[in-house]
Amino acid sequence: MYLCHGLHCGSQLAEVQQHFLHALAAADLHATVEVRLSNCLGRCERGPNAIIQPGRVVYCQLNGTAINRIVHEHLLTNTPIVELRDE
Repeated sequence: MYLCHGLHCGSQLAEVQQHFLHALAAADLHATVEVRLSNCLGRCERGPNAIIQPGRVVYCQLNGTAINRIVHEHLLTNTPIVELRDE
């Protein structure tokens, strides 16, 4: 997983990263999912943003609810969340 570290997203990075880390720990995925930082993903107006690999699934406008869904639905069951994706 890559979290955008561009100018816009970077201002919210600490909160988003912390929420992902807590959700991953709660789902017992903290040892299998690596959270890395990326350069700007070019979706500044829809930030904060993340990319889930493999498959290059992009999620934008991340908030606590979206992060919990990404962890529990996408990462646990390998089912991307269509309504949260950004093509």
